[in-house]
Amino acid sequence: MFGQRPKVGRKLHFIGDSKHKQNIAGPVHPEMVHFYDHFTGDTLATDDWLVTVTSTDTCAVDHTYPGGWALFTTAAAADGEVTYLSTPLAWEDDMSAICEARILITDVSGVAVYFGFSDATFETSPAMAIDYDGGVLAAGANNAVGFIIDADDTVNGASSIMAVGVNDGDLETAIDSGKDWADGKIHVMRVELNPDGDATFWLDEVRIGFMETAVVSGTMMCITCQVANRDAASDTVKVDRVDGWEDEYTV
Repeated sequence: MFGQRPKVGRKLHFIGDSKHKQNIAGPVHPEMVHFYDHFTGDTLATDDWLVTVTSTDTCAVDHTYPGGWALFTTAAAADGEVTYLSTPLAWEDDMSAICEARILITDVSGVAVYFGFSDATFETSPAMAIDYDGGVLAAGANNAVGFIIDADDTVNGASSIMAVGVNDGDLETAIDSGKDWADGKIHVMRVELNPDGDATFWLDEVRIGFMETAVVSGTMMCITCQVANRDAASDTVKVDRVDGWEDEYTV
C-alpha cells in the first residue's frame, strides 16, 4: 500500500486495456503553474501569445495534420528576417521554470530555429535571441537560454542541434547535442532552470547537457519560438505543442 505521498520519476505511466478509459479517480490538483497549447483553436490565442511577424513571413494555426500546429512560413527571399512566437514575460528561474516544445523543420538548410527562454518577446529583426547569423554565435537578447538550429552555423554544422545561453550579454559556451536535424523530422526540446540560473537541456527525453549560470538569476522571461529565413525560398517550421511549468509564487 502506498503512503500519503508516493514518489514517482519523470513520468507516471498508466497501463490497461484502453488508453481512452478514465484512469484517474477524483480531482487532480497540480502544484505547479502549467501552460499548455496544442494549437487546436482557429487562431493563435492573443491572450497567450505575442506574435511579431517581419517581412512577408507568417505565423498562424494550421490543421493540415491531426490536432493543431503553429505554422511558421518564411519569405521567399534571403532576407534573414525573424518571426517571433512568445508568451508574456511570466517565467523565472527562481520558480524552477521549464519549457518544452515539439517541432518539425521541413528544410533545415533554409532556416534558423530558436526555442527556449528569453528576456524579450522579440528583438530588432533580423536578430534572434541567440543564433549563428553570419556563422558566429551571437545574441540579440541580454538573457536567454535554449536550443538553436541554424543553417548559417559554420562552426558545428548547418543541421547541428545546439544548446546555448547568454548571461547579462555574455554568451555561454554552446553545448553540441551530438545530433543533427534531418529534413521533415520532429524533435522534442526541453529546458529546465533552477533557482541559481543553471539550465539542464533535454532532447527527445535524453539529457544532453548542463549549463551553469546560463542566465542572470531572477530575470523574468518568456517562452519563445523564433524562426529566421536563411535562403531564397519559402520554408516552413511547424510547432506541434508548447508546454511550460514553474513553481507557484509564495510570500
